[in-house]
Amino acid sequence: MYLEVSPMFEKKLNYSTNIKELIVKYSDRKNAEMFFYQLKWPHGFVCSKCGCNKADYIENRHVYQCRECKHQESVTAKTALNSTKLPLLDWILVMFVFVVSKTGISAQCISDITGVSYKSVKLMLRKIKAAQKENNDKYPVLNCDAIEMDTFLFGGKKTGKRGLGAGGKACVAIAAIKDNVEYTDKNTGETVVGEKLKAVKFKIIPSENKVSITNFINESIPSDCLISCDASTTNKSLKLEGKLMDIQAFEKGNNHLTSADHMISNLKKKVDGMMHGIELQYLENELADFEWKIARRKRNGKQLLESLGRTLIHGAHKTRKVLIHHFKQVEEDMAFMYA
Repeated sequence: MYLEVSPMFEKKLNYSTNIKELIVKYSDRKNAEMFFYQLKWPHGFVCSKCGCNKADYIENRHVYQCRECKHQESVTAKTALNSTKLPLLDWILVMFVFVVSKTGISAQCISDITGVSYKSVKLMLRKIKAAQKENNDKYPVLNCDAIEMDTFLFGGKKTGKRGLGAGGKACVAIAAIKDNVEYTDKNTGETVVGEKLKAVKFKIIPSENKVSITNFINESIPSDCLISCDASTTNKSLKLEGKLMDIQAFEKGNNHLTSADHMISNLKKKVDGMMHGIELQYLENELADFEWKIARRKRNGKQLLESLGRTLIHGAHKTRKVLIHHFKQVEEDMAFMYA
């Protein structure tokens, strides 16, 4: 049974669709399957084994059987949702509430809104964020006009050393990627050129050193562009071929790294405000989710739901056991990195 959603929550979250509409439309399993069918095969069925585009639907098994090779395949096969035991309606509701909550939302809150158990929602979110990370890595930003680059520490307050090298903290590099855009000044009426945030990239690094920063920039942003950064010793020593460096000392009131500072602030507010902090082995997931949402921040609820659906359809299947092993490995790697 699904909980009733308050009008205030609907007004805040919903744009071109809402939870009530989703429940009415996708309570029918055929409609829920068709939602994922259109995302997986937008131009019609294609057999993953022989390439044939003709199939028959076997209703009692909820699979499509190729007319040529008789290979059977469901809409969730070979996707991040492979072998799921949950109803597809539950996936659609959890995806929608998660993706339209731009300031972040906890697994418990999603569970309360959708009626899906907390344990299931927790696993679903980990699969979603793993698919988001794959999507971010698969489609890097190829062109841009400017970058604001900085580093920051992520982690809770602890006694002992502060700043770089402090225990229980991770060092993260950020690149706020921007394009030049023309707009009309309201006061003068003249056409001026400004900068617009296009995307953001994060990477957990061992420390703020020349090698780590150079690798981060080359991996994340392959195009030639202007890089703005502060006047740290590391940044002053950077030599990046094909990229112009704009290095300025930090001054109070200086808007040199406005976009990067806003992204760092919003990320920390999201994690601290909605999730009350996270363990460092889950940090890569939160960074991936933030990157993915920033790149699609202008889309409405229906477009975001479909985009997340495509991300899951093209994502690799990971079982609970695989995810647990992955996070244990990440924890060990980070302990070694910051030993």
